[in-house]
Amino acid sequence: MRRTFAEGGAVPDSARRNHTIDAFRGLLTVIPASARTALDLGCGEGFAARALAARGLAVTAIDLDEPSLERARGQDTAGITYLNADVMAAQLPGRYDVITALAVLHHLPLEESLTRLKELLAPRGVLLVVGLAASVMPKDVGWEAAAAVAHQLGRLTHSTWEQPSPTVWPPPVTYAQVRDAAARVLPGSRFRRRVQWRYTLTWVKP
Repeated sequence: MRRTFAEGGAVPDSARRNHTIDAFRGLLTVIPASARTALDLGCGEGFAARALAARGLAVTAIDLDEPSLERARGQDTAGITYLNADVMAAQLPGRYDVITALAVLHHLPLEESLTRLKELLAPRGVLLVVGLAASVMPKDVGWEAAAAVAHQLGRLTHSTWEQPSPTVWPPPVTYAQVRDAAARVLPGSRFRRRVQWRYTLTWVKP
């Protein structure tokens, strides 16, 4: 029987599934073996930071929500430095081989945040984004229908972990706006709209 998990610390990372996590796991193979450092933007209770640290990366994880960081610090923190700060203004200690942003860019001004991440990424570094955006009706009715069906099928087959950090809904930007902004700020980036109300964005800095 399917269950919905609501408490972050009560569920092992390996057992957690939701639309964002499923998309993120698919991006981990993009990380090059040569990567040594990572920045996890909007880290929440630390799921992505722990996944990066498990790959041997030295991780800086940043979030504005102190209760979320308290949950993160209460779990495995090996290889992770947590910062309570605004990524747009923080004095961060360098450029990073990997930057991840899971369900966070819609909390920030879009082009400004992409530009900031571009600056923080080291040459040949990899940016991995899983984001949320708004559909435009009626043009996107097919996407919405497909997402609803996929979501219901997923509820029959696996448990859903609900992350406990603050959320913004509905997203203030559309999929097209994200795609176009990425094309302007991150030439050569790959934008992919996914069925279950998410998009992924990957970019390798020249």
